[in-house]
Amino acid sequence: MGWWKNLQDTLHPPPPRRARPPGFVPPPPPTEVPLNPISDLESSKLSWPSTPRRPPFAGRRTFTRILISMTVFMFLVIIFSVGGASPSRPPTIPSDNAEESFTPNLTPLPPRPETFPFLKNYYKGLFSLVNSDMNVPEYPPRLAHERELVLGSSRPGAVTGGGKTAGSRAFDPYPKYDHDEYRRTWEGEYKECSFDEAESSGETRGRPEIRVFDGAPEGMPAPIFGSHGLLGINDDVCYDRYGRYGTYGYGYEDVEGGLGEAVYDGGDNETDIETGWGPGKMPFKRIDWRGVDWGTLQKNCYEKNKGRFENVETKDTLYPSEDFMAVKVMEGRKNSTRRARGMPGGSFHKKKKYLPRTAVLVRTWTGYQYSTGDIAFLRSLISELSINTGGEYSIHLLVHSKDNKVPIWSDNEVYRQVLQENVPEEFWGIAELWNEAMMASIYARMDPWKYRDLPLHGVYRSTFMPVQWFAHRHQEYEFLWNLEVDARYTGHWYQFLEQISSWAKQQPRKHLWERNERFYIPEVHGSYANFSETISKTIPRNSSIWGPPQVETVTIHPEDPIPPFATAEEDVNAEWGVGEDADLLTMNPIFDPEGTDWGLSPDTTGYGTYTEASYRYNQDPRKDRLKEPSPPPPGTPTGPPRRTAIVAISRLSRRLLNRMHWENAVQGHTMFSEMWPASCAFQHGLKAVFVPHPTYIDRQWPTQHLEKTFNMGVYGGQTVFGEANQYNFLGSTWFYVSGFPAVLWTRWLGGVAHNDGGEAWDRERGRMCLKGVFMHPIKGL
Repeated sequence: MGWWKNLQDTLHPPPPRRARPPGFVPPPPPTEVPLNPISDLESSKLSWPSTPRRPPFAGRRTFTRILISMTVFMFLVIIFSVGGASPSRPPTIPSDNAEESFTPNLTPLPPRPETFPFLKNYYKGLFSLVNSDMNVPEYPPRLAHERELVLGSSRPGAVTGGGKTAGSRAFDPYPKYDHDEYRRTWEGEYKECSFDEAESSGETRGRPEIRVFDGAPEGMPAPIFGSHGLLGINDDVCYDRYGRYGTYGYGYEDVEGGLGEAVYDGGDNETDIETGWGPGKMPFKRIDWRGVDWGTLQKNCYEKNKGRFENVETKDTLYPSEDFMAVKVMEGRKNSTRRARGMPGGSFHKKKKYLPRTAVLVRTWTGYQYSTGDIAFLRSLISELSINTGGEYSIHLLVHSKDNKVPIWSDNEVYRQVLQENVPEEFWGIAELWNEAMMASIYARMDPWKYRDLPLHGVYRSTFMPVQWFAHRHQEYEFLWNLEVDARYTGHWYQFLEQISSWAKQQPRKHLWERNERFYIPEVHGSYANFSETISKTIPRNSSIWGPPQVETVTIHPEDPIPPFATAEEDVNAEWGVGEDADLLTMNPIFDPEGTDWGLSPDTTGYGTYTEASYRYNQDPRKDRLKEPSPPPPGTPTGPPRRTAIVAISRLSRRLLNRMHWENAVQGHTMFSEMWPASCAFQHGLKAVFVPHPTYIDRQWPTQHLEKTFNMGVYGGQTVFGEANQYNFLGSTWFYVSGFPAVLWTRWLGGVAHNDGGEAWDRERGRMCLKGVFMHPIKGL
């Protein structure tokens, strides 16, 4: 058998040759391998050439012939009984000769997720509220079974008064800013910020307050990926729509300073409770948001607290000279080793530390219609992350001006007009325009070739260019979140972002890239420690990713981390990386796109031709380059070393963004949007972490099948992120093609989806109440 194509038209090498008896003549290869051999076999529209009979073993004695025949027969029996036919290989086609034909081993295709039954208990309401430690989740099955065995008959008694007398409470996840321990750790003094532009004006706009219910509706499913407890996020409370967004204008009229959305008109059967269809007696703060100027509020809050933050002007912006690099490289290596082993060095020896600042960039565009949900979403971000923390975060709208002919960069009046016509007034002070023409002028050293007929500097292929440019001009931010306007979080923003960054900071570098490739499924893997150990056992010795790969055209900065041990195995206690902030946080696994059918993998620029990149990737860079390179054999890498994390929502460090900016602007390197941050971090040896945040699914997947689907791919070498398999995410709460988030969010808001939900539903069951879940995409809600 020669080279063959799989279902995605990818060439694969032949299997290893097996021993043949002397005199055996192999059959000729087929003239054309069918692109879909399984369906073609079933339809019998195509046939393969018949295999000729073996020639007689002339001149040998009968005993020898029998012995050889028996040996060959036993050999073939062993091969086909052990090896079998892999689903990733084309099935064996029977010969036209009846004596030599056999039935091919066609493994049936795995069931598709739409065949699994829906989960129902997401939609139970507050009338069935139970304490979280007494809840028996509808799914996953093992967790539900074990909880039922432990609780037994005691479970029904945990219902808190049928839910109808359950009361909400304010939720405050912030540090105790006035405690001595906090003051001993951090520089400066925390000063509470006002939600009025002029604190002396006598205005009475209060501080927003989020309200939660203890427990969860009975039978609420558990997340299938990730874990609240692992990240330190409260999983013993749930959020309803009024407790979460009421303080930001949801549920009262615009004449009162609200959004005029989901206004509750009362009801005789809900006047004494707060858990029914409307808010009833829920004591959420109704704040008059008319006339608010978020830009002024953020600026005033930072000025009031700026003693808590380091005054960073231009730190690590441009690459230093070669002489400077030569002097600093050994110092950088030494400091990297000392930090890895917990020894004093750099800023680690300081008794008091400056707080890092983080910018959150929310991506929108001209012509975007802001819904009331968008307004509440933005108000919650600014309040919970910026104003309440005394300026630790700063929220910005990064607005794409889609018409390159509009001269926003040469006419201040045009800039002001475009911004004000496309952004709600309360957010004018935090909005910034950009366009693709400006990105093309800043990052002009790259060959502006088109891929899939799309421009290189366009927002689709180069999402992070405006983020890099923002970071280049705002070196005061240690980290930046790239956040899309169609993301939502049912929980408290501050707790979520702080906990996932703290968790990532404690992750060791040892086998980190390998852990990043897979979903953590508690139902299957047990503890995260067990998950990590399982992955470590699958890595051949001295083959773990350890430090940056050698790429001829990529310059390693003297401040890029250098492994303090020669190999990962020498880091016996997994010291390196613990206590190191992650340069990249992603919400999906970080995988190697090479060899997958993810269609955007070839979109790399500036690394040479695919042949040259292949040899850079595989060969010792000290060897002479081939003078006349020929296409590499099928199966060899066709691009530079790279990694991908699908969905561009992520947190990036200033260090990583400066590397990305340098590679684009000076080196002329870039890749497709969702490859670029992870690949740049990989090539520079920076710390990248996939965060196993709690993610839910809408159906009852068999958990072992789910693990194989999402961690190994349905058809062997493919990944679930390939174009053939990404439909598996349709029922997930996190992916760019997911449909479940819109359904879950609509129902949580009291709306109707798939002919279920609405006021009558919630009057009978109470409002939906969800634990903290990060969802994407949610559009127009």
